[in-house]
Amino acid sequence: MRREVAGALVLAGALMHAGHARGADTDAPAQVSRLALPFTGVWGVIQGFGAGTHTGYATYALDFVPATPAGTRMPPRGAPLTRFACFGRPVLAPADGIVVRVAAGARDWPAHVKGHDEGNYVILEHAPREYTELRHLRAGSVRVAVGARVRRGDVVGACGNSGNAGTPHVHLGLLSSIDPITTRLMTFERYEIRDGQAWRAPASALRTGDIVRPLPW
Repeated sequence: MRREVAGALVLAGALMHAGHARGADTDAPAQVSRLALPFTGVWGVIQGFGAGTHTGYATYALDFVPATPAGTRMPPRGAPLTRFACFGRPVLAPADGIVVRVAAGARDWPAHVKGHDEGNYVILEHAPREYTELRHLRAGSVRVAVGARVRRGDVVGACGNSGNAGTPHVHLGLLSSIDPITTRLMTFERYEIRDGQAWRAPASALRTGDIVRPLPW
């Protein structure tokens, strides 16, 4: 279990999953898509770039869970998934785009059990060589189909425990390719980061332990 504390908030998430595919793109051109964080409210990063199991395919991916009051402990193995703050929370499109790939038929695995399937996910194309993928979505929650157009902030599914999540969290990657799936560095706009008891504008890329909240567009 990993617990990162900032002021009166805590992040609780198990880092159990490995990469879903092949590699990371270290030579991608400058990002043109204006990405928003894929949730509302106060969340935090339980895995940042190149941290924990984020290697290979997942080097430039991020994992998020909602921040909870200090002292909150992660529910134990076998606990109902509804006890996790993330489970069932809406997952939002980070930018306008077209749905290019969907998997929606997977189950949610029990808490702290790592599945061996790809789980439920949505991949959106925002610009040439710029896609976002949102993984570990809740069983039965995916709201979009291939070919659909989405706007930034549209609900595409809900946070779940499908695939090799281990415990419920939102996995977000910016991709330069979907065949093979290849992550690349990403930046976000319109958000704040918690600094002690205050909020401030971000000064660097998101890191493990950062607590963030999106701002209106």
